[in-house]
Amino acid sequence: MWIAVVALAAVVVGAVVWWFRRDPAGRAAGDAGNRVEADTDLGIEAEPAFMEGLRAYPLRVSGTRGVLTTYEPPRLISLYLLADAFAARGNAALHDPQGTVVALIAQLAAVERPGVVHLREDWLDGEVDGMDRARFAEAVREAVSGECAWSADPAVGALQITVREANTMMLDLARVLELYREAREKQPEATAGELLREVMPRLIAAGGPGLTWTKPPTQGDLRVVLGGTPEPA
Repeated sequence: MWIAVVALAAVVVGAVVWWFRRDPAGRAAGDAGNRVEADTDLGIEAEPAFMEGLRAYPLRVSGTRGVLTTYEPPRLISLYLLADAFAARGNAALHDPQGTVVALIAQLAAVERPGVVHLREDWLDGEVDGMDRARFAEAVREAVSGECAWSADPAVGALQITVREANTMMLDLARVLELYREAREKQPEATAGELLREVMPRLIAAGGPGLTWTKPPTQGDLRVVLGGTPEPA
C-alpha cells in the first residue's frame, strides 16, 4: 500500500530515537543516537503516534529523506510504506504505537519488496580497483547523477539518492558491486566510471533487485537517474 490512508499536508518531524543495543558495525560513540526525520502524509492524530512508536523502537534505526535504515538486520525501508502500513492499522496503532511499529518493521523487513532493500555488512573487504567502501559508494553516485542530494552508509552498503526532494532511490551496494565485477571481467581496460555508467542504467531500468524507491518512481524521476537529465525548475 503506497498511498497513505489518511492524506493531509505533509508534516516534517525531527526526533531522536534512543537505542538499546550496541551497533555491531562498530560506529563511533558520537553516532550512537538514532535520528529519524519523518515526512509522511499521516493525519494529525496518526503522525504523533507514529513518531512515538519510532522513538520507542528498541533497536538502532536512523531515517532521513523518506528512508528508514535498520541495523539489526541491515535494511532500507521506505518511511512512506511504513507510515501507510501504520495508518492501515487504524485505532489499534493509535492505542499501541510502539508495538505496532515493532511488528510492522519486522513484517516489512522480512522480505524484499517495493520500498524494502536488504543489505549486507560484509559486502566489500578491502578495495576494488583501488576503491574502498566509501569511494565505491561515491563512484556509484557520480555515475547516476552528480546533482542529486545523496547519502551513504558504507558500513552496511547503503546508498540513497534523492530526486526532486520528494522521492529517494535506495541501493544495495553489494549487488551493484557484483554487477561491477562481472563487467570488469569483460572489460579489463575500462575505467571504473565507464563500467558504472554501463552497469547503473541497466540496474535502474530493470528496477532491481538491489534497488527500490521510497515511492513509485515517475518517468521524470527515472529520466534524472538514467540520463542525468537536469531536473525542471
